[in-house]
Amino acid sequence: MFLSLLLSLPTGCGDGTDNGTDGRLLTGAPSILVDLDPNSTAMTFTVENITANPQGQLYFSDRESGNILRVDPAAPTPVVVGKIEDRTDPATNMPQKANGGGLVFTAAGDLLIAAGPFGEVVRLTASELNAANPGSASAFVTGVQGANAVLLDGDNLYVSGGNTGNLYRAPASGGVAELWAQIAPNTRSVPPDNFMQSVVSNGLAIDASGALLVADTARGAIWKITKNSDGNAGTPETLIQSPLLYGVDGITFDPQGRLWAAVNERNALVVVHDGQAEDAHKNDNAGPLEFPAAVVFVGNVGYVPNYDRPRADNLAVDGMTSSAGIGSSIVKFSL
Repeated sequence: MFLSLLLSLPTGCGDGTDNGTDGRLLTGAPSILVDLDPNSTAMTFTVENITANPQGQLYFSDRESGNILRVDPAAPTPVVVGKIEDRTDPATNMPQKANGGGLVFTAAGDLLIAAGPFGEVVRLTASELNAANPGSASAFVTGVQGANAVLLDGDNLYVSGGNTGNLYRAPASGGVAELWAQIAPNTRSVPPDNFMQSVVSNGLAIDASGALLVADTARGAIWKITKNSDGNAGTPETLIQSPLLYGVDGITFDPQGRLWAAVNERNALVVVHDGQAEDAHKNDNAGPLEFPAAVVFVGNVGYVPNYDRPRADNLAVDGMTSSAGIGSSIVKFSL
């Protein structure tokens, strides 16, 4: 049985302004580091993920072209360093769009990317990332239906399965994944257009005890899965559930040990610490946060990709688009 714990938590501000917590959690309001889609709502470029290498360079993928890009925050001009190629499904002869998801670097400097439509995690090697001509990513882990987020923990690679609820484990050296745990299905109607949100296995993080934390977008929750002595999964327990987490996507820890969540439906960054959740920053659909999808820290500086989907608080006043803001972009903020 899944344990549910609904905490009584402060609510965020929805008027498009700083909610008053920035002065304590941030040194200033988030700002745009780089605009990735000058056409804004044309969705010629869409980004849902981000990671950083040990040198502090940012990497993310474009779901439209399949390109993998690198940005140096000191000189933020995107450079294509690889590509996930579209495919044709051999069983149906139908096209499969690449749609890269979460990314993570290995100790060897290889970049692993979730490729949900393929049911794989694909890899660009360190040498390919640094080659004169961008290389094509190749299969690294198979058997991960709906592959969404990826996380390395020692000899294991964990992969979330989106609306399947699955959590997969595979060797960090690659191969075939196994089903490690599962979050029960759930669907929530998202106002005002009643979009049916059913992603229950999204962003991943490892806490100080070694437990796996899983963002549940549909429930507005974060689950905790303790690892048994044999490495198998314990029963998932609800770490926290709150309306502040409706739309929770990517999660990660900051250098101070606080858990940060990109909450896409609310255009918010939420901090979870000591059993409580609070908005670090929230704004309306004019930005700078526009359907934020992930968070990565380089020291005390955080970076967030704007996926910019027209949903919930990211809908424009006409209730149809997300036209007010900058569109797909990378946001920067400082602790």
